[in-house]
Amino acid sequence: MSLRKPSAPFFSIVLGGYVGALTLCATSRVLGAAYTALWPVAIGACAGLIAAGWCHTRSALATTLVRTRLYALPVAVIVAGAAVVPVLPAVGVRGLEPWLREWIVEFFVFSLGGAVAYLVTINRYVTALHERESVLAEWHARPDRRYRRLLRAGGLVLGCSLLVVGFALIFVLEPSVNPLPAFGGALIGQAITAGRPRTYTLFESGLCVHRSRTINYQFVPRSQLRAVDLTADRLEIERGLPWPLPIRCATATVAHPDRVADALTRVLESAPAAD
Repeated sequence: MSLRKPSAPFFSIVLGGYVGALTLCATSRVLGAAYTALWPVAIGACAGLIAAGWCHTRSALATTLVRTRLYALPVAVIVAGAAVVPVLPAVGVRGLEPWLREWIVEFFVFSLGGAVAYLVTINRYVTALHERESVLAEWHARPDRRYRRLLRAGGLVLGCSLLVVGFALIFVLEPSVNPLPAFGGALIGQAITAGRPRTYTLFESGLCVHRSRTINYQFVPRSQLRAVDLTADRLEIERGLPWPLPIRCATATVAHPDRVADALTRVLESAPAAD
């Protein structure tokens, strides 16, 4: 079992565990019982086992979740909540803190479990691509200098802004829940490591990007790839929303950048991969 290359059974166990944990929390709330009481544990375990078995019988579940982007729903809810909750007192919404403290366990399970499910789902999808599709091109490169500067500047500005706003809210509104500084620190960390080398793997379905010394992948569907531009020192791949910036990688360490550009062009010109 590996987070980097999860097998189908491991993927099913993770999603089943996530469903089971959420069911346990919901059952505990409905029955007014402790989380470790017999009925919540039994119902949560049964729900988790049923969900894991159902996931295991759906060979294309990871593909469906990634292509419909449902796998990113928990992460989107977490990010939206982190942006909205700290500023609610400023617009006159009061009494939220006691409710959040009461539901802190459920939020923790939803957030942490959702992050793990997100990671395992995208990695399982990439692993499945390696199993059923041919690799059309693969290359290793750093982002080009201009792109590195843009990523670092954007990450540092946004991260520092979240830190300033988060600490300002602490002194002005004194919210009991304020994740903005944590998100700001995470963005600053991302900005610092923005120049790490990346491995790009092209399939008919799209482009996988893996940053060195991390365990997660980024997948850009073929339908989101827009154009390819190759110059003497960089390869640029334009992509659609939700990615606001193109992929720009230096060609100094790419063995045959012209072949890579040709492979990308063929994928762009071909019919979209069947869903």
